[in-house]
Amino acid sequence: GLVSRVVPDDELLSSALDLADQINGWSTQGTALTKRTMWAGLEMGSLRAAIEMESHTQLFVRLTTENFEEAVRARREGRPPEFRD
Repeated sequence: GLVSRVVPDDELLSSALDLADQINGWSTQGTALTKRTMWAGLEMGSLRAAIEMESHTQLFVRLTTENFEEAVRARREGRPPEFRD
């Protein structure tokens, strides 16, 4: 796993559930590709190769989903995005 924050023991479950709710609102495809990219990055021979792979991943999502457009609309309208992928 990846550590994003540390909380006291008595807050662990509620913090984990809050994070799960947050992740649940993210793009399914984007989350899966991010996870794959992070794991693949461990095998990359250079930072440049990792950045290039990330660029291709972002382009793939941009061209195959409406997530980018929805994120921009939601930001403009002051609401959370509603990803449908």
